[in-house]
Amino acid sequence: MKKKQVYVCNSCGYESPAWFGKCPMCGEWNTAAKIAVEPSFLNETNNFEGPRALADVKTSEHIRFSSGMKEIDRVLGGGIVPGSVILISGEPGIGKSTLMLQAAARIAGNKSVLYISGEESEGQLKLRAERLGISGDHIKVATTGDLSFLTSLDIKQYSLIVFDSLQTLKLPGVSSLPGSVVQVRECANYIVSLAKGNSVPVFIVGHVTKGGQIAGPKLVEHLVDTVLYFEASKTGYRFLRTTKNRFGPSDEIAVLEMSSKGLEEISDLSTIFVEDYVPAPGNVITAVVEGSKTFLVEIQSLVSKPLYGTPRKLSNGISLDRVLLIAAVLNRRAGIPLDSLDIYVNVAGGLQLSDPGVDLAMASSIVSAFLDRPLPEGFAAFGEIGLDGSIRPAMFSDRRIDRLKNSGFTSIYSPDGQIIVKDIKEFLKRFRGSDT
Repeated sequence: MKKKQVYVCNSCGYESPAWFGKCPMCGEWNTAAKIAVEPSFLNETNNFEGPRALADVKTSEHIRFSSGMKEIDRVLGGGIVPGSVILISGEPGIGKSTLMLQAAARIAGNKSVLYISGEESEGQLKLRAERLGISGDHIKVATTGDLSFLTSLDIKQYSLIVFDSLQTLKLPGVSSLPGSVVQVRECANYIVSLAKGNSVPVFIVGHVTKGGQIAGPKLVEHLVDTVLYFEASKTGYRFLRTTKNRFGPSDEIAVLEMSSKGLEEISDLSTIFVEDYVPAPGNVITAVVEGSKTFLVEIQSLVSKPLYGTPRKLSNGISLDRVLLIAAVLNRRAGIPLDSLDIYVNVAGGLQLSDPGVDLAMASSIVSAFLDRPLPEGFAAFGEIGLDGSIRPAMFSDRRIDRLKNSGFTSIYSPDGQIIVKDIKEFLKRFRGSDT
């Protein structure tokens, strides 16, 4: 029986039953690649036995197993689920391969770990393992990007399979180069089918584009069970964020530090980002909640007259749109004339914050910089600011207050905390004094 063929655009993934010269979706020329819809090698992993009643499906309370790294287990929701597919992405050189080799070495059990590398040779992997102090007795390596060899292996003999990286893999029968949209998608589909059909967990390493997205462009994220983003800060810390997780929370964060022995876990984040805090105009401490962790961060602001005609607004670590919103509220609702001034906001430590609970701390920082007056000793703040100038409660207020109190802060401003403030004008009166 003749296999059905389709044509897929290598640039955007557009599909068509007929060949096309110019892609109707992205407008690129000569990007059509012919692929088989159902390649024969996928049938090897098709173990579907028909539908079953949900009540008849059995689960185990101890279905997960540890990766050997507590922080990795936590961002995965408690450990690795058999048959799950985990995509870990990040910029080149950030430590993805190092992390995968460390995790492969620490997984306990009687089964081996299969490490497939399309980027490094066996000698390179051996040198990396020796540098990390890994013997690798139970790690089997395959330095190839051609996935056809997997059809001759008993996949169930492995406790984990690592593919490093997705952009170097290729499948026979797919007429496209490794790293193209077609190959990335077909390889991802094959790996998912392989993992689900054999109940073997899989880690896929993926590179990111210049825009910070997983190369592909986002054809892979909906196929996998978990997506982890690896980020680096200017202070040298590595942040591993969960952005999707079918088996646990999708907002966890782990902090790692690169050393001569590889990536080391930092379990206590409470004060590592505020160790160098110095009370000065524009410097404010606040508490941030990321998943199950609550830790302190320092927000810094600088307000000055513009050197040129047009005022500048710059932000590092917080969305510029959020900074503009807070500045507009201070200008309109609190009478702080910021519209004609330069405003610079920075989060110390290189963190990227999306927590709206830092609004009040950011407003405090901007006002402190505007007045050129440091905040009093023991000051901290958190809360979300509305367009009407109201200060609204932030999620997990109790956890934030406990963290700040344990760190010695005695004047905690929030809408439902130690010093209660409900409006930005009320807050400024407390800060500036009764003459406001």
